[in-house]
Amino acid sequence: MKKFKQSKYSLFFAIAFCFIISTSNSIAFSAEKINFNYSLLGFKVLVNDLSDFAEQGKISSHLNFYLKRISSKQREELQEFLNQSYDVDPVLVYRYSRTSVGIKLLQRIGEIIQLPGGINGFYGLRAAVVQTAELKSQATFINFIKQFPTDIKLNLDGIIKLVKQISSSENNTQKLITNLEKKETSPKLENIPDLSKSGQYKTTKQTLELYDKKRDRRLNTDLYLPQSNINQIPLIVVSNGLGAKRDRFEELANHLSSYGFGVVIPDHPGSDRKRQKDFLKGLYKENFDATDFIDRPLDVSYILDELAILNQNQLNNRLNLDEVGIFGYSIGGTTAISLGGANIDFDRLQQKCQQPLDLLNISTLYQCRATELTPNKKSLKDERIKAAYLFVPFGNNMFSQNELNKVSIPMMWQVVDKDFLTSLLTEQVPLFDGLVKSDRHLIISEKLPHSNVTLSKEQQSAQGEKFQIAKNYQNILSLVFFQNYLAQNQEYSKYLNQKYLNAIERQPSKLHLISK
Repeated sequence: MKKFKQSKYSLFFAIAFCFIISTSNSIAFSAEKINFNYSLLGFKVLVNDLSDFAEQGKISSHLNFYLKRISSKQREELQEFLNQSYDVDPVLVYRYSRTSVGIKLLQRIGEIIQLPGGINGFYGLRAAVVQTAELKSQATFINFIKQFPTDIKLNLDGIIKLVKQISSSENNTQKLITNLEKKETSPKLENIPDLSKSGQYKTTKQTLELYDKKRDRRLNTDLYLPQSNINQIPLIVVSNGLGAKRDRFEELANHLSSYGFGVVIPDHPGSDRKRQKDFLKGLYKENFDATDFIDRPLDVSYILDELAILNQNQLNNRLNLDEVGIFGYSIGGTTAISLGGANIDFDRLQQKCQQPLDLLNISTLYQCRATELTPNKKSLKDERIKAAYLFVPFGNNMFSQNELNKVSIPMMWQVVDKDFLTSLLTEQVPLFDGLVKSDRHLIISEKLPHSNVTLSKEQQSAQGEKFQIAKNYQNILSLVFFQNYLAQNQEYSKYLNQKYLNAIERQPSKLHLISK
């Protein structure tokens, strides 16, 4: 019990995530108590007591029996957590709970949050979150507990194991960062140019409406070009995350273009914003097509083929389409790895997907969607792709070491320190380390989120500055990387070191570099 009390309620963040993305039909009953069972021991907490504590700070004699065993600071943290509100779309969580990913996630959490009798809490979880989501501004964890259709039985043994896992992950992450900090003794660079500012060129933007007849796939694509007389303009493709609009990285595109790069941002029809909207309308059961693990790389190759025609007929061959870079965000990073030469190892993926879900690495559920595909060893590699910048990608379960050995293009890999969507230690670092034939740089950004979807409203309100910091980092670091490895501008190689990161970092979002 002592370790459970000292967890600082990290567990509840994972549970809060489930309530953000899961839901069900309304049920007219509610929980009255929460039962804790551990081995032969057991105790209970009344929901009304917990509610009074959360909303009024009132501690009943029964609740005091447990709260007096933790510090006053921990009591404040618990009260604050119980009252944190989340900005959730009831339609989104309803639809998501019926996807294969949502169901598996709830079933895994249902092993911990159970129904009376030790029954998996899947249906209770689905029933509670929809009513909580419908409360809008009052979508808090304490209200989630209130909406639970039956008494709650918490599998304390499972909770303690999860808390130990979380604690171990946090400690190991901190050890990694501490060890890096010990090596970061160099002083900051002085008199460096401010690469967060736009370059010398103005930018033009045009939208191309492309259609791949072979795959019956419409690919609306934005093309950003510098207004200049530059010949052989290096081109960068931006492959977005799930459900994102093309303008998600418009600032990045304009920034890179102002320094002389061409930038292409396509929609990927099976996983773009339109697909998300259709999913919310109930037109699709899943929020993305598993076939997009194959179609996304093919989209990029098709667009490059079409640009070759455009380049010859309208652009006076100004684009250099023999050496192309790619910027991949989340699943877009997976796309980039495939274009670099790695194929999905379906045998490895099947084995990984049969193991219990790691709640600290939710991306496993998305990767397991690829098991729906017919195994095909045809390579998706595109020889025109010469460099890749990845932001919180995933694929550790999909790509075996043999497949990663086929990737040799240079990569810059930006991750965040605390990310249970794509875990730093179990997803990012192993995948990065597997690229043994690539000239690669791993940049760890502290205290930046993978996405704001996992943040409470209170956290989101304070995130504006952090997101601008994140954008600045991407603008600067991708510029440095692509100038060096794509444009072959060796002047920028001097910025690929910790000294430079120390010079551009902004507190509290420190940067740490591992180069191999």
